[in-house]
Amino acid sequence: MFFSKEYLDFIDNSKRRKLDIVLISVTNTVGHCYAKVGNIMLVNSIGEFTGVLGSPALHEKFFELSKELFKSKKSITYKNKPKDKTSGHGTSIYSLSSFFYEDNYDFLDNTLERFGKPYSLLIFGTGAHVSSLISIANIMGWKTTVIDMKMREEFVNEADELIKLENLDDILNMNLNSYNASVILSHSPRTDDTYLQALLSSNVEYIGILGNKKNMKKKCEQFSLHNEKRFFAPVGFDIGGINHQSIALSICAQIEARKNKKI
Repeated sequence: MFFSKEYLDFIDNSKRRKLDIVLISVTNTVGHCYAKVGNIMLVNSIGEFTGVLGSPALHEKFFELSKELFKSKKSITYKNKPKDKTSGHGTSIYSLSSFFYEDNYDFLDNTLERFGKPYSLLIFGTGAHVSSLISIANIMGWKTTVIDMKMREEFVNEADELIKLENLDDILNMNLNSYNASVILSHSPRTDDTYLQALLSSNVEYIGILGNKKNMKKKCEQFSLHNEKRFFAPVGFDIGGINHQSIALSICAQIEARKNKKI
């Protein structure tokens, strides 16, 4: 299971301001519910929050319960039942726990570990077309890392990490196993091949390359990838878009489908 890096940013921001935090997590659902088991929401002691678990009315209830927890320092369970049985909504059970700055948020890290780490996307290339991919990946809450020989920082300054290669072959000695997905956008056959070689030697579960169908067919034959289920080329779903925003959307949609084991 993965969670959004937005939660980590929220915790860091709250910690800098010495604010306390309540963690709300979905522990069980019966019937149709907006938020599934594992979804979380964080509320700090001045009423700021991140995460969406349901309706405005439900969120107001969480704010109310959070205020109580900041005083009682206890953990509670809350059960939300639909008021209207014909609404089609199910029943959800939530766990609410408080963590305090003065205690250095004791046990918060241990609690978050069971939700997993943010999904990690590795991007090869730094042209103008990369900026939209990074933006959408950031909205998804993924950790973004960009690798390139020539770093065009004006197009990738929203990425979480930038790695500049001194030599192209350096990528072959890097451990890429910590990344979940990768997209090659370098637009250079030799460079693409080297990046692909490095990725195929790793545990990365999604490997996408931007290019036309003819060239990608050749790439598939060159590397004997006909049965390689991690390989997606041309990268992205066919949603009919032609600009870089649409292409980025199609790529992220395909990665999300792979992440959720839909493809």
